[in-house]
Amino acid sequence: MEPSTSGVIIIDKRKNSVKKDYDEDEVAMSLAKVGKGAFILFIGTGLGILFNFLSRVLIARFYTPADYGMFNLFLTILTIFATIGALGLRNGIQRNIAYSIGKKSKEKVSSIIGGGLVFGLLGGIVSGGILYFSAPHIAPLFSENPDLIYYFRIAGLSTPFFVLIYLLVSVFRGFQRTKERILFFNLGRNSLLLLLVFIVGLLALSFDRVILAAFFSLVLISIIFLVYYLRKGKIELDLSKTLDFDRGIGKELIIFSLPLMLVDMMYEVMGWADTMLIGFFSTEEAVGFYNAARPIGAFVSIGLTVSHFIYSPLVAELYAQEKFRENEVIYTVLTKWVCAMAFPIALLFILFPETILGTFFGEEYIVATIPLQIIAAVYFVNNLMGPNGATLTAYGKTKFLMYATFIAAITNIVLNSIMIPRFGIIGAASATGISIIGVNVIRIFKLNKIAGIHSLKKNTLEPILFGGVISIFTGFIIRTIFPINLFALIIIFALFSILFFLSMILTRSISKEDVNLLLLVEKRTGLELKIIKNVLKRFVD
Repeated sequence: MEPSTSGVIIIDKRKNSVKKDYDEDEVAMSLAKVGKGAFILFIGTGLGILFNFLSRVLIARFYTPADYGMFNLFLTILTIFATIGALGLRNGIQRNIAYSIGKKSKEKVSSIIGGGLVFGLLGGIVSGGILYFSAPHIAPLFSENPDLIYYFRIAGLSTPFFVLIYLLVSVFRGFQRTKERILFFNLGRNSLLLLLVFIVGLLALSFDRVILAAFFSLVLISIIFLVYYLRKGKIELDLSKTLDFDRGIGKELIIFSLPLMLVDMMYEVMGWADTMLIGFFSTEEAVGFYNAARPIGAFVSIGLTVSHFIYSPLVAELYAQEKFRENEVIYTVLTKWVCAMAFPIALLFILFPETILGTFFGEEYIVATIPLQIIAAVYFVNNLMGPNGATLTAYGKTKFLMYATFIAAITNIVLNSIMIPRFGIIGAASATGISIIGVNVIRIFKLNKIAGIHSLKKNTLEPILFGGVISIFTGFIIRTIFPINLFALIIIFALFSILFFLSMILTRSISKEDVNLLLLVEKRTGLELKIIKNVLKRFVD
């Protein structure tokens, strides 16, 4: 039984009003763990995103915008049905493993994993079967091209394999391990897809072979991942009895995870409603143009995504130990530095979208310039709100997350239905942006209410505003005087990064708390940070 969240938090907030003590060593070690894991995961995720991006570029170059749009419809429907099939267990498994470890109840871990794998695979098979047999009824909603029925059936066959990858990643994530996600989810899956797409395009094969390439990449990686788990993972994690699980614990896991399934499903619907409704109201070409901008804009959130992977089980473990103040400090510091990482990327996409789209996808995709600007801005705001969903999950507020995300998803569908017919892909980006920001605002209010945690602090907002004004002004001058190409963008990225760091110093947004944490991280990790320390100490508030 989990401790009562509300009662404990009220006491904790009262204590914080008297004195601000927290275990600095615990916070430093936690941040060091997040930082180390996030750095490794950042490299792996970055390469995975690059491989996925190059696959998309190859498809856009080898085939027509309509074909590229069909590929994105295939991925959209696959992701939604895989999310449903996973039954919320991709977050439920990792959270409950971490919580059990934090509560010193490791005997429950095998049952959590066993129940999660069995129920999740069954859910994936059922969900994939429903998609396969309903494809003739679903596909005509998005395109008159009869080939889409075949593509959706391939998506149905792919669903159980995609779910299996989700589940196995979640198992290792519960132990705060990043290697498996990098090897199989980020690198293996995306590099294999890139290779197969390159071969298909080079041989000038028909577009349906691209869909089969996506299918085979999922099948092969899921099988390799399962073999890895059975041979190595179970030995290293001492999980030899995962199939001999306690049904009662499995039932508790499902009850906890089902609201998360609805959260995941609604969040996927919210994320992909724009693509689906563009297909419904417009053309496959419009879907293709929009989905050139969408993955580029989403790259702004890579820092939050990779840190979120480590942060989620960590915050659940600290919550189980009733270390609420430590969670608050970690949340604030993590959000600040995630925004620092995202700042130059977002500005690059907002100020120079034509160069980016034209360079990678071709001149005809420049029509997605404004959607790229909107999406980049929205995902930066998403970073600014911090890992609120992961924190609420750790604090057991899964039903609230379900309701909030359901409202946001319905709002997204309604707004897209109104705005796409009038404004096309610009309307789609705007509707999705409003929904993403809206659900983040709702979550942050709830998190602040129950735990006193939020990210909208002065030393986070001031450098963003100050650095943003200077960087935007500088960007306009540069694009007026100099020709902008890929090499120039690299130089501008470095310049924006320097300007943001300077804005943090000039606004005195580096707190004593940041410096103290840096000293503890240095002590525990053995890293030599003398130059950085000396600079920060001169300007600390």
